[in-house]
Amino acid sequence: MTGQSAGRGVIDEIQALLDPLREMHRRHQEALDEHRTADGDVIEEQYAEYEETRHTTAIEASETLDTVIQRLELLVATPARRAFTIALKGTGHAEGESPWLFVVNATDLDDAQRCLTQLPSYKRWLADIRTPDDTGPLSAADIVADQSHPGTRAPGMYIDLRHEEARILADRTGRRRTSPVPASGPPCAARPRAR
Repeated sequence: MTGQSAGRGVIDEIQALLDPLREMHRRHQEALDEHRTADGDVIEEQYAEYEETRHTTAIEASETLDTVIQRLELLVATPARRAFTIALKGTGHAEGESPWLFVVNATDLDDAQRCLTQLPSYKRWLADIRTPDDTGPLSAADIVADQSHPGTRAPGMYIDLRHEEARILADRTGRRRTSPVPASGPPCAARPRAR
């Protein structure tokens, strides 16, 4: 990998972090705006609702910050952990259906496959596509090797599990704070693959 393509990979990783943060910020501002005038002042009769919304959005932002810190730490870790796309056969693969594309951070393709199999979203996907009698783990036969690679495609063409991966790592390291209000889920929700 050249220095220029490595730099492009880091920029892509940072962009993948910024997009869901911008979306979360937009959602938070819209939720707060419901209790503010056009000038930005809090509507007096809605002060309690405004404060409750501020509290809820602050908790989500705080928990998201833990995940973002973990993802940034993965970018500077040694050995370097970068985005890898793993292509897996779905139920219609034999009929020509495109593979499912998952993105995780890893050191290489083998590490990416191991990381993927540990994630709850992947396990749910696997349970959904397999027949009840097929309970085996991911195997080389499930992977579409010529479509598995370092990096990503255009957003929306893959299921991005990097936030989930980082959130689990943050939980394991004790970085995640607990709160009485549940988080609304990862800011970068998994999207279905393009067909």
